[in-house]
Amino acid sequence: MYESIESSVKNLQAAQQKLVDFLDIASIEALIILFEVMLGQADEDWESLSDEQRQVIQSDVQSAKFSDLQGANRRQVLQFLLVGTIHQDGLQANYQVTPDAIGMWIAFIADTFTEGKETVQLKDITLGTGNLLATTSQVLQSAGKAVHIQGFENDDTMLTVASGVAALLDESWEISLADSVATSMTGDADVVIGDLPIGYYPQNIADNFATKVEEGLTFVHHLLIEQSIAALKPGGLAILTVPANLFESDQSKKLLSYIQTDEVYFQSLIQLPDKLFKDPKLGKVILVLQRSGDNAEQAKPVMLAKAPELTDGPENKKFVTELTAWMKANRLYTK
Repeated sequence: MYESIESSVKNLQAAQQKLVDFLDIASIEALIILFEVMLGQADEDWESLSDEQRQVIQSDVQSAKFSDLQGANRRQVLQFLLVGTIHQDGLQANYQVTPDAIGMWIAFIADTFTEGKETVQLKDITLGTGNLLATTSQVLQSAGKAVHIQGFENDDTMLTVASGVAALLDESWEISLADSVATSMTGDADVVIGDLPIGYYPQNIADNFATKVEEGLTFVHHLLIEQSIAALKPGGLAILTVPANLFESDQSKKLLSYIQTDEVYFQSLIQLPDKLFKDPKLGKVILVLQRSGDNAEQAKPVMLAKAPELTDGPENKKFVTELTAWMKANRLYTK
């Protein structure tokens, strides 16, 4: 299995590099064209290549045997391509791919929460490249659930990449080029996920945001936390990655006031392994919030835990058991 993934990645990266060299373009642009080639599509850049150039690229794509791989392995291949592309182009932190060491925990919580449901409404309010959404969707579908998906992304390049990821994984996503802060959320999701960007929101903000500060710019991740709750149906769950120092900033009082309202239940904060982050200042944690209503209750106690390293099998098994028991004891599932 690993050999087939490695071979596929190697051949597709070779095809991508040829596109970079032949067209003198950035790696991310070459990746988008590569996705089109893999999907049997074409554009002006592809047509501008000579027959010989197209043939050598097609040879690499065919040697990758991507279509022969199972869904989860396809996603692994695409993840490696995305990570390599972002590294090669030196793209900023908010473009980084959510690694499996984070995505699998988010997917596990979403799957456990929706136990017994035949259909799940899933939203990703910060879609990015789509890897986190693909991870979560595949886990839910492997449990036999029909997943209806919406995604929001305000960067057109990332949206194009995510669209290609969905198509290559045979996923049907309803994705929009939209600013999630400025978008009116419909409140129909069972689960909202998001690897939230860190920074200040540069635009004017409506006064109805409880997390909006009176002076200066408001943290975008605070606003997105509020929007994630607005996107949920009563009793729905938000599973978000947020800065590890979320409650230590000068704006944390506003956020704490919001998540202590009758609308929100603060259910869990899960610390992630230190090795996931090269710079501790960029460390993140998983925040689990629940919208009130539909018999939802505040968990007692709030789960404050640290996830083990993904490679530590015994500790992962133990943590899964503890997390599952806590969720069921606190009725954090919809069965």
